[in-house]
Amino acid sequence: MDIFQHDGHLTDRALADLAAGAALDECSRLEIAEHLAFCDLCLQRYTDALAGTELLVPAHSCRETLWTRIRSRTIRLFMNRYATAAAAVALALTMVWGSGSGILAKLPELPENRPAFSERFQKWNQSLDSAMSGVNDFFDGLGRHPRPLQGGN
Repeated sequence: MDIFQHDGHLTDRALADLAAGAALDECSRLEIAEHLAFCDLCLQRYTDALAGTELLVPAHSCRETLWTRIRSRTIRLFMNRYATAAAAVALALTMVWGSGSGILAKLPELPENRPAFSERFQKWNQSLDSAMSGVNDFFDGLGRHPRPLQGGN
């Protein structure tokens, strides 16, 4: 019996005998198994021979239930992470504010006669303006008074 056609694929008779469970010698079975391992066309033909009929289509798709499960798992993971972070923040705030001699109780009191923020900002802004005007004057002076080249060339 010929197992292979001239184009290298399995014959219909070889596939039918294999699907029916006919007695084939060990060498033929090994050659057929090796060919089915790498030839997708013959593997499809063998699967069709085993089925005998068309494959059944499932009554309902699992796509909707799968997406529902993925969404619920994502929401659950997201909420677990935020619940852990919220518990850590609550614990930290309890430790800081809940103790009678906490960190906030040890802060020094500010003097009443300290300058307001706007006054300090204006002083800082004036000093920055004077420094920048000095830098601008320096670079403007470089452009007005070119220095002669030294070296004789």
